Amino acid sequence: VSTQSTGIFNMEMTAEERKAEQKRRRFIASAWMLLEKTGQAPAPSKDYCQLLVTTEGVIWRWWKISLRRSAVVYPGEWAIAREDVEDHERLLGEVERTFGADVKDQVVHLCNRSNDYLSKLPQKLLVKIASYLSLEDVIAMAHCSKAFRRCCLTDCLWRNIFLQHHKHITPEIEQLAVEHTWRKIFFTDKLRLQMLVSRHRSQLKVQDTINDNNVQNNKDVNTNEEVAAQP
Repeated sequence: VSTQSTGIFNMEMTAEERKAEQKRRRFIASAWMLLEKTGQAPAPSKDYCQLLVTTEGVIWRWWKISLRRSAVVYPGEWAIAREDVEDHERLLGEVERTFGADVKDQVVHLCNRSNDYLSKLPQKLLVKIASYLSLEDVIAMAHCSKAFRRCCLTDCLWRNIFLQHHKHITPEIEQLAVEHTWRKIFFTDKLRLQMLVSRHRSQLKVQDTINDNNVQNNKDVNTNEEVAAQP
């Protein structure tokens, strides 16, 4: 493996070459930090590893843990330039073994400068951001990706949008939203919405009347049974 690709010092390197290699490592490590992870390699290994991803490349450091007192183990470090990371199978294998396939893919995306940061945000935060957009921008956002579409179809977002346009929400509208979703309620014109609210109130009155009648009937039945039970 070449010194340039791994950052391992070669015993045959001249003093000038070592100085240039150290300068290259410092350049990668001092660049803008994009990702940092530390952890222990999976069993049976007990090695401790650190992953640094910067705008200029990847720094991979490891500290080998040995239970043998006689063992003399020194820490190691690789410094890989951004453009060489995707072809460095040994580095990507170590990253996947220690931190998983998702982190390995993230490292590749970061080094290719193709990582989609917004799509990886929690949906709750995406909804919060989308709540500040205009209605036209929310509709346009839904066409950007599947993750954005799921965000733009959530009831929580459309409840916020409805509240921005109507200032207050009545209990009847809350109940209608449970039945029809907030998105449908928002796009329903005011006249139809009033009709739905009136119909919902009528249904509630009918249901209350039925419940009252059932309660009264149960009382009458209990009273008749008590009378019949008397000698």
